[in-house]
Amino acid sequence: MSAYFSQQRRNVIRATWQTLYPNPAFETCFFIAKPPPLWQSLIKQENDTYGDLILLDHLEESTKVALFIKTVEFLKHLLGSGKPSWKFVSKIDDDSFVDAERFYHEFLRPRIDRHAAAADQNGTLIARRLRLEHSDRNFSTPGGQFYTLSWDLVRILVETQARKLITNVPEDVLVGRLLYDADAKFEFVDLDDTRAFDVTDGLTRLSQEREDLGPMDAAAINPHKMKDDETYLRVAELFGKDGFVGHPSGAVE
Repeated sequence: MSAYFSQQRRNVIRATWQTLYPNPAFETCFFIAKPPPLWQSLIKQENDTYGDLILLDHLEESTKVALFIKTVEFLKHLLGSGKPSWKFVSKIDDDSFVDAERFYHEFLRPRIDRHAAAADQNGTLIARRLRLEHSDRNFSTPGGQFYTLSWDLVRILVETQARKLITNVPEDVLVGRLLYDADAKFEFVDLDDTRAFDVTDGLTRLSQEREDLGPMDAAAINPHKMKDDETYLRVAELFGKDGFVGHPSGAVE
């Protein structure tokens, strides 16, 4: 997910993990809301160059749209595109880095054949499980930084949202809410704090409770919350084609 004006961040992402892991099993794109007229020629030029933008031109860019409905509108777009279905669809915030190769081999590859072999197979949701204090929710919610849905769950989400028209719930909570309302049966595969975590200025891991968990290690798949490009690039430097390689200097700065 990206804002129309975040061209530099998109270029950083293209030059880092999307270049490191050019797996033909993946198709990556950035979905953006309708840009204002001053930006339209720039967005067109960008898409003519890279061909990886999906424009949701019925949405106006705003914080509310991004936080609440942009993702489910993207899933609706995918479902209605007329293209063959994907086995899995991932949503990734643009302040997240993903070791896509490791994620594919460790989490997706073992499940792809299973889903293909069983038409009645329950769905799969892979994510850092969101833990919210003082909540009476009785459903599981994926953290919005990075989550992956099997195609059957994409269909369930879109169809349930078409009936419910919920627009006042944060998009990650909305995923859990819609699956709960649909009584969907699925496996929730949890990305724990060694694999998916927020990043400090010192490039250490933070738990959801903001506890410093120490340096990243070879388990890292989804560092998150790199708000400036320099921090994003410092994190990307810790990864190579075979995954996590560690700090070039051997120490955290």
